[in-house]
Amino acid sequence: MLLTFIKPKFDGLIKENIKQHTIRADKNNRWKVGNSIQFWNGSPRNVHAKNKPYQFGSGVCSRIDRIAIYPSENRIVIADFSVSNSLVLDDIAKNDGFENWEEMKTFFTEDFEGKLIFWKHCIWW
Repeated sequence: MLLTFIKPKFDGLIKENIKQHTIRADKNNRWKVGNSIQFWNGSPRNVHAKNKPYQFGSGVCSRIDRIAIYPSENRIVIADFSVSNSLVLDDIAKNDGFENWEEMKTFFTEDFEGKLIFWKHCIWW
């Protein structure tokens, strides 16, 4: 499955194993453990993009959890575990490629429910 990113910094963060997961809506329940993943900077379907999309690696989906993000409450729920401790929120944000929870809240400005998708067995080019 394609996993596209719009922030160029995610390429390096994923290769350095800093960004260890991504958060996606997955309304059609397409993501499954064992799915192959093709990591792309930009969408390969956008052939007229200003910056040419490129694939920078591949991997395997190793784990999926439900996630709910409540930025106004400073709270995240993963599976059935609620997190509101600022240090843990910062760790979750860093593992998703943000500097900290405050930066993550600038991306997730409204309540969000979706999937937390982890990967392993990565090959980088």
